[in-house]
Amino acid sequence: MTYPGARLNLLVVDDEEQILELLDLTLSMQGFQVFPAANGPAALAQLARHPVDVIVMDVLMAPWDGFDTVRRMYDVRGATLPPVVFLSGLARPAVMPELGDGVVSEYVVKPFRPSQLVEVIERVHLRAQGGSG
Repeated sequence: MTYPGARLNLLVVDDEEQILELLDLTLSMQGFQVFPAANGPAALAQLARHPVDVIVMDVLMAPWDGFDTVRRMYDVRGATLPPVVFLSGLARPAVMPELGDGVVSEYVVKPFRPSQLVEVIERVHLRAQGGSG
């Protein structure tokens, strides 16, 4: 369920405060409802509290990295886990780690343009809904 007037509800997770604030501001200005979280445990709490359409997840974080955080979310939500957009300063791994059965994900390498991130968010959401993309 998306809030009125919002494009999609996003859970945005990054352990760097400045990047989290920038993503929150940028995506909010694009019409998204943003629920920020500064780490994996906070992301699990946000996911339990809010309806989320897409998760935007930094890869390199502590105490859990982005992949581990998504695996923990999958343990809680299973097949109802929203699609995930991973953000990283590192190149996409040759083989993506196992996240959970049926988890839809995309991988975006930093730096990226806000418009590029918006396109990926909308594309992964459409794919998760069974559309093409």
